[in-house]
Amino acid sequence: MTNKIVQQGDYTIYGMFCSYFTKKLETYFRVKGIPYKFVELDAPGFAQYSQKVGVMQIPLVECPDGSWLCDTTPLIQEFEDDSRYLALRPKDPVAAFCSYFLEDCFDEWLWAPALYYRWAFQMDEIRRSEEFTYTIAANGFKFPRFLLRRILTFRQKAVHLKANGIVSPAHARHVEELYLDLLDLLQPILKKRPFLFGDRPCEADIGLHGPVFPHFANDPTSQEIMQVRAPHVFRWVARLWSTRPEELETTAEISSVPDDLKPLMQKFAGEYLPYLVANREAFRAGAERTQYTLGSLNWDVVTAPYRVYCLAQLQQRYQALNIEQQLRCSELVGEDANAILCGEIFCPPEMQNVTAAMPAKLAGDEVVSRHWQKKSWFERYLESSRMNNPSQRRPEIKEEGTDWLPIYFNHHRAK
Repeated sequence: MTNKIVQQGDYTIYGMFCSYFTKKLETYFRVKGIPYKFVELDAPGFAQYSQKVGVMQIPLVECPDGSWLCDTTPLIQEFEDDSRYLALRPKDPVAAFCSYFLEDCFDEWLWAPALYYRWAFQMDEIRRSEEFTYTIAANGFKFPRFLLRRILTFRQKAVHLKANGIVSPAHARHVEELYLDLLDLLQPILKKRPFLFGDRPCEADIGLHGPVFPHFANDPTSQEIMQVRAPHVFRWVARLWSTRPEELETTAEISSVPDDLKPLMQKFAGEYLPYLVANREAFRAGAERTQYTLGSLNWDVVTAPYRVYCLAQLQQRYQALNIEQQLRCSELVGEDANAILCGEIFCPPEMQNVTAAMPAKLAGDEVVSRHWQKKSWFERYLESSRMNNPSQRRPEIKEEGTDWLPIYFNHHRAK
């Protein structure tokens, strides 16, 4: 089977080196052997190129024919539907669902701890806010670098800590524990085999690489924890990044779900799926905030329309399995999760038929945020202020054997 987004020639990925979803997509392209060039976005480029797809998010992808794509999950699914590259999706229906389920969990449920560890600790926020002034915030406002760092840090803490419900020491501790639990669950798995499901990676590995590589394995605090607490996870990061398709041609295809993935599956199923239901019901009620309880903590977070789509996709894929396959999945995710996945599917018309080239249109033709929310007045102000500035970034090839160096390294050398 073929589709029109799979083309001959180089793709161009517009993103950030330290970005969650940029790294996820880069890893996928590298493992699949899809040729691409990379543009480290500056502020004008981010504002201007987002207009191409209608969503203000990274990465953005320009195809060889000049068309544009966004959203890594449908993009990966469309590539996996094509037969011209080595398949990473398992052929076994149960394994395929579990791989997709974990990819979605890693995309959305690890977002909070990944951003928390980056912006809650001083050492981490100093490093990343400094880096941002050379990358995504460069060539925009003409502020002194020290002032731009402060503005960036304030914005990131407000959006990624407070808006994610991290408003007390108890909430912070819960998010910290989610990362520690993840490491403790992954360490024995990746000590036994190279990838999550076996000898070759699948979509679940690609999804996990998004938060783990640029965030947990590179931000100072979470990196040190990983190196001591889960060294085999740290080793897996480099292994997946360096994997190429020719190395996988003789490896066995994934034919089942390993038993030791069950605790990981149930951890996410027990936390992420009830949240998705609460988020969906808040969206249906027109509420801007979602309230839910996890453990003994009450959470109050921004309602995310995109995650309504995520739940509908999981349910549709689960309900497409036959009864025997659903029973096998139920043993892995648990009865409560099975009830949610077998439940009512709510997917508004504007969320149907979403593709990598066509995100949902929940605000007319307005460019929306990653979670399909309307942008705040501050985001609109930032966008308009840099829309007419020329982007100063050009495509580069990031590969071994090239002379690629980070922008801030080149800036330092130029001084």
